[in-house]
Amino acid sequence: MRPSITSLLLPALVAASALGYAQDKVSRQDAKAIQSLAEANRAEVDAGKLALEKAQSEPVKKFAQHMVDDHGKMLDEVQKLAEAKGVKLSDDVSVKHKAEAKKLESAPGEKFDKDYMSAMVKGHASVLKDLEKISRSSKDPDVKAAAEKALPDVKKHLELAKQVAAGPRAAH
Repeated sequence: MRPSITSLLLPALVAASALGYAQDKVSRQDAKAIQSLAEANRAEVDAGKLALEKAQSEPVKKFAQHMVDDHGKMLDEVQKLAEAKGVKLSDDVSVKHKAEAKKLESAPGEKFDKDYMSAMVKGHASVLKDLEKISRSSKDPDVKAAAEKALPDVKKHLELAKQVAAGPRAAH
């Protein structure tokens, strides 16, 4: 019995579709969004680790550990997304983030705590705007879903950063 054309083509079609899925590409805009999300998470983890070393107050140290933990998980998720979408990520942060880190590194004692928390409020407000934009404008459903998933956590981080920045009076 001769094999049918369908039985000959079916394995090739399955293999081709599997390859297409594994190399799922995204638009330039979505690739930039993934890169931006990765960089923001990496910067938060780096700043949090610095704060764990330099912070003077316990609430700031606790906040920093929370940032290292949460943004570390978010970074892992974004890295998996990037890999699935064929997006190359940098292992470094931008010049802007490096400058902020250098400024924080040189801040002494309680000034560090104040500067770090101020940076956390500004940074989370900025990332929140970026996430809202990505969730509205992304063409790729996985990129859109990643932004939407991160939004509630970043909102919570922003509110917590504001509370810690305001000091003990605002914690109640």
